Amino acid sequence: MARGLTLALGLAGSLGLQACQGTLPFQRQTLIIYVVPPGSSTLTKVDIDNFWNPLVTAYKRLHQGVHLNFNFVVFESQRLKQELRRRNSRGLGPDLLVVNAATAIDLLNQGLISKLQVPADVQNSLQPWVLSRVRVKGGLAALPIALEPQLSCYNRSRIPSPPATLDELLQLAAKGKSIGLSVSPPNIWWTIGPLGADQPLQALMETPVDRPMPIDGRGRARITTWLAWLRDAARQSHVNFFNNDEELLTGLSNGQLDWTSCLSFNLPRLQAKMGANLGVASLPQGPHGLASPNSLLRVVAFGVNSSPQQRKRALELGLMQLNPLMQRSLTLNSQQMLPVNRFAPAPVASSARIQALVNAEEQFQRSSLFARAPLAVNRLDTVSPAVENLLTQLVVDVIGPEQASERLIGILRHP
Repeated sequence: MARGLTLALGLAGSLGLQACQGTLPFQRQTLIIYVVPPGSSTLTKVDIDNFWNPLVTAYKRLHQGVHLNFNFVVFESQRLKQELRRRNSRGLGPDLLVVNAATAIDLLNQGLISKLQVPADVQNSLQPWVLSRVRVKGGLAALPIALEPQLSCYNRSRIPSPPATLDELLQLAAKGKSIGLSVSPPNIWWTIGPLGADQPLQALMETPVDRPMPIDGRGRARITTWLAWLRDAARQSHVNFFNNDEELLTGLSNGQLDWTSCLSFNLPRLQAKMGANLGVASLPQGPHGLASPNSLLRVVAFGVNSSPQQRKRALELGLMQLNPLMQRSLTLNSQQMLPVNRFAPAPVASSARIQALVNAEEQFQRSSLFARAPLAVNRLDTVSPAVENLLTQLVVDVIGPEQASERLIGILRHP
């Protein structure tokens, strides 16, 4: 759902982003940077300060005459493309965009950003699977900068120890603890692995539309079992389903929810509200194995309206974020991201929270559809609104698991 466009007109000054006073006007350059948070999340000053200040401080030392103009954008995908198309047509498009990898690929395919070339040593510094997410014919769609895994977030004053299994999660609800789940496919897909529906769903989403793959009885049964679990969970009085991750985050931070899943991107704002009561852990496993969480790959994409000098300065800013020392600094300061540079291991000894992020990322790598099948993820992006509508009907008992299973198979076969 579109939330509008927020231009942080006075933010540059508040963050200390102004160029040094001694710089002459004609020497001054401006880089316009769009920061697009994932999903329907909002940005707070805590998020901004924790993530950007170390980078901005270092960049200012090298380029005192460059002014960084940050624009914080909360748009659904289609609105973002419309806004970029409008601004690019007038020569007013951004020099840099901070988005997730899937969005960057989509924007490149639409001609709204430009691909880039980076030196071989930079590519070699990236984890291979990270590089594969942004590699396109003739270069890279964007420059990876951080990993933001999905994990459990809970109120430690209400739940001293996080649930390790789905059964334990529902037992907490039975004891009166308020559990928040989502009907948004990227947010609830972590449950398909524990309930055994990941293999048939992956097969459906990887099969070309013009050659639909038959699903055998066992595969259909596993999909139905997963949907039945969601329906049964929704029938518990203390399990609440939402279609907006912002409502989940608000519910947890305000004490209306005791447990939910969240992206690590949102940890600083939760910490600011909950303090020591915020607990984080890996997502619960189930009878068929580990949770199958999401993990966003955050990237820097490059606009189409930059002058050669702006493009050069923008690339320098992007590459600075990949420096091992900067990757470590961003991880320690934000407590919300993990490095993509393979020569910059996450400093787990310094923080139990960073260790939780590492555990969640390992869970993603081992068991998630999002890691194993990037083509399937693209299919999920396409069908997400239809699947969300279907899951909404399921959890309010408009349709049953068997009917929902047949409809879901149809949606995934013919996006």
